[in-house]
Amino acid sequence: MTAVVDLLHHRNAVDELLRSVSEKTILPRYQTLSEDQIKTKSSPGDLVTIADEEAELHLTAGLKELLPGSAVVGEEAVAADPSVLERLTRPGLTWVIDPIDGTANFVAGKPAFGVIIALMQNGETVMGWIHNPLESKTLWAAQGQGAWVDSQNVTVAMTESPADVSSMTAALYHRAFRSAVSDFGSTTLIGSAAHVYWGVATGTTHVSSFSRLMPWDHAAGVLIHQEAGGHSALLDGTAYKPTEWKHRGVLSAPSREIWNTVRALADESKT
Repeated sequence: MTAVVDLLHHRNAVDELLRSVSEKTILPRYQTLSEDQIKTKSSPGDLVTIADEEAELHLTAGLKELLPGSAVVGEEAVAADPSVLERLTRPGLTWVIDPIDGTANFVAGKPAFGVIIALMQNGETVMGWIHNPLESKTLWAAQGQGAWVDSQNVTVAMTESPADVSSMTAALYHRAFRSAVSDFGSTTLIGSAAHVYWGVATGTTHVSSFSRLMPWDHAAGVLIHQEAGGHSALLDGTAYKPTEWKHRGVLSAPSREIWNTVRALADESKT
């Protein structure tokens, strides 16, 4: 079994790959897409672009070269062949890729999009990266090593009163919290898990909740948030696992105490 510390020397190589693919493949398509470069997948709002597809191909090739013998689970590969998801449960090392998270924003020419990569070992996330192409910055974490924006350590934002959510900012994408939106100081919906996890890990947002748990959206973000000092768990209180994507509902908060406070606001009929 490869130790996490043994994998850390690959961090810079992944950073360089993220920047290279962003600069050569993603950014040249930003605000320049033509209609024939945009397609729909499962629904009219589920979009994929030529940039998503090309970026995933380049990232897949680069990551497999970095760790020979590793498997890759990419969002677009799964869209083409759902059986690719079965690779998540294989022993050994597996990369999970979201080539452009927030594709609808990317298509609309809005800046809230990013690239997400997670590295799993025997079904458990051990490293994660969220890259912001427009700012050329990377939020990353390794199990037991903390969370960082490039070389600067980051932490979640704590509150004076864990029982008072009126001072908190929340990104609430789970319908169980729809009736609790007015309880928070402010709420934000930006259409990108990459940006949401960046916010809760670096302290610009306190709380986030999601219903759909596809691993490319959450595997890296949950690890990063936890390494930044936060507490993330499924709505039933059990630990999040990227291999169990059929669960519905993950909640992230700065601490277990705040998590419990927010969890109590959920409409149980919608969990």
